[in-house]
Amino acid sequence: MSVMALSEILTIMNKKYSTTPAHLKIDWERFIAFFNATMKKYGSAIPPVVVITKGKRVQAQRIVNELGTKDVLIDAVEHMAKSDFLNGRRHSKKNQGGFIASFPWMLNDDETIANLANGMYDNPPAAELTPDEQRQLEQERYRAQQEARRAEARRIEEEEHERRARQREQWAQGAVTYEQYQQMVENGRK
Repeated sequence: MSVMALSEILTIMNKKYSTTPAHLKIDWERFIAFFNATMKKYGSAIPPVVVITKGKRVQAQRIVNELGTKDVLIDAVEHMAKSDFLNGRRHSKKNQGGFIASFPWMLNDDETIANLANGMYDNPPAAELTPDEQRQLEQERYRAQQEARRAEARRIEEEEHERRARQREQWAQGAVTYEQYQQMVENGRK
């Protein structure tokens, strides 16, 4: 009988066994980045995802495993981002205050994600909207796009401010000469 080393025992104990094929495993960091970028791209009012609970991860992975593709999640996210109703820009008789969806809502049940992927919440063709509704919708979309642009400009400005502060700090600490500092500033302007 052979004696196992402690490291071998720990490796066996910590090994995770999964029934999910590798091509269906969801990379949650990439998914969160995709979700947030998609919402930003369409000027969505849906809040960005910061953390996904274990329960929602299990639920999403179960759906992907059952369907055999990750496309259902991608389609659902894109439909959510584009939907005026799910972004609170179109009111219903039932929901006069406007409804804003969220990632947890998307995974509320299997029907919700199927309805999203099948386009149930998509915007109606423009012909179904009155001229006032069309004008209001266009104004809200324009405002959302402008806000997204302003937020991006603020982010870029903050990054530039931080970069310049690091350059000044390097110069002040003597890590670079004044000439090198001036060169760094000049390169930052190009």
